[in-house]
Amino acid sequence: MNTLWGVTLPTVFVTIIGACIGNAAFSAEYKPYLDAYDSAGLGGIIGAVYHPSGWSKFALVILTFSVLGNNIAIFYSSGLSLQLLGHWFHAIPRFIWSLAVAVVIGVLAVAGKDSLSAVVNDFVSLLGYWTISFTFIILIENELFRRKEGYNLAVWDNPKKLPLGAAAVFALLAGYLAGGVTGMAQTWYVGPIARYFGPFGGDVGIYLSGSITIVTYIPARFLERKYASR
Repeated sequence: MNTLWGVTLPTVFVTIIGACIGNAAFSAEYKPYLDAYDSAGLGGIIGAVYHPSGWSKFALVILTFSVLGNNIAIFYSSGLSLQLLGHWFHAIPRFIWSLAVAVVIGVLAVAGKDSLSAVVNDFVSLLGYWTISFTFIILIENELFRRKEGYNLAVWDNPKKLPLGAAAVFALLAGYLAGGVTGMAQTWYVGPIARYFGPFGGDVGIYLSGSITIVTYIPARFLERKYASR
């Protein structure tokens, strides 16, 4: 729980600040921010926010290092994630998997340096609704189903003793397809429910996705535990 709040609070704070700056630049058309974004993208608008100029440049350098640090953690965890696919993947050392992921990302970044960022941002926005479903599944599992019994960490690589995952997959898909897709309002797609909120659509996908996940996961997990006993 400490880890959850340690990640949630700073993430929410920075997201709110970013939304305010973005609204100032685009909705209010505040010229200094808008011009900075048009000329230098996200880095330009961040540089325009900080004052004075010397501190602004220093802050951008520090932010660049923070991005690198975040990517290092992602590369490391990618090796762990790939090895979770099965025993066959354990045969390849973890650092090989992490290096391969880093190389693929590096090649994509260099090849798409002029347009990849915009495409990825738009595409990730379509996928991001699954995170609220995933969060609720973890919270419900931890606080409702595992509150007393806890977790048997010794069987982490024994599929026969682990949960089937059917309830989690069902709730995740239900939340995303029935809630996220129908309620999203993004550059590439506006869902049928989102269209009812304003001329450009209102993004209610995250609320629908979270609600549907809660409603579906709890009974599905009860049934899974009853018939699969794990």
